[in-house]
Amino acid sequence: MPKQFIGELKPGEHIDSDFMVVEAAMRSARNGSNYLAMVLADKTGTIQARLWDAPEALAASLAPDDFVRVKGKAESYRNELQIGIRAITQADASALRLGDFLPQCSADPAAMMKELHEIMATIEDPDYRAAADAFLNDEEFCGRFRTAPAAKANHHSYLGGLLEHTLSMAKLALKILDHYPELRRDILLTGVFLHDIGKTDELSYARTFRYTTPGNLVGHIVLGVLMLENRVRELADFPVEKLNMLRHMILSHHGQLEFGAPKLPVFAEAIALHYIDNIDAKLKDFSQFVAEDRSADPEWTERSWLFQRQLYKG
Repeated sequence: MPKQFIGELKPGEHIDSDFMVVEAAMRSARNGSNYLAMVLADKTGTIQARLWDAPEALAASLAPDDFVRVKGKAESYRNELQIGIRAITQADASALRLGDFLPQCSADPAAMMKELHEIMATIEDPDYRAAADAFLNDEEFCGRFRTAPAAKANHHSYLGGLLEHTLSMAKLALKILDHYPELRRDILLTGVFLHDIGKTDELSYARTFRYTTPGNLVGHIVLGVLMLENRVRELADFPVEKLNMLRHMILSHHGQLEFGAPKLPVFAEAIALHYIDNIDAKLKDFSQFVAEDRSADPEWTERSWLFQRQLYKG
């Protein structure tokens, strides 16, 4: 049977399709009944699923990243679509297309990487160019950078999302540099490229998107600084002043302490980097939320927890 994608399900639709397990656990309802609560995923998104009177052994047999065959029905519950499961079995992973289960960037990663290389090649300062090239000339790193999502959820949360986000920021930086000629071009472009490199180690993206142990323990901001330190150590006589500038751009790019920034941006290019990052992320969040909105209202979305409001689709 053809794959039924989560993003295309409608209330009342009968389901007989394969999905990836994100979470599976036994829960108790208020009336004392036990049920299997699941989060299922494919490339179009995630969905809650319930199987009532499920045996404990079934939950124990299901692990994150398993593929399962689900039979049931799509149901609306508290204005959210979920699946009422009638039967669930292990799927034959060898017969499945992984591209059906992980969201992917619509643009060609090779073309995006080529464009990013071309922009970074315009950096004239030999030290900043060397710092960027230390990563760009490493094919193993570039392979992870081309593949990684930019987030577990929210903006650019799909394969190739990190590269797409970084390239978009670099192109936006070029426009801002034209408008504000007092900004130092080379440090801003280098900071844009380096700001999220830690996400290549923070996130696991072999099947579902989840945080790695270093991602949970350290986070991408500090991981990025450590990666920069390791690369610069291999460069002869890299100026400590320039290293400190790049360290600061990675450490401060979230812009506010409550958003996880260890430092607040304190020079013009670091401030610019924060706002370039924020505008690209927020506008992507908006477009993704509107595209995935299930509201029947033609003008207004459901309430977005990220924006803390309904969004206008008109």
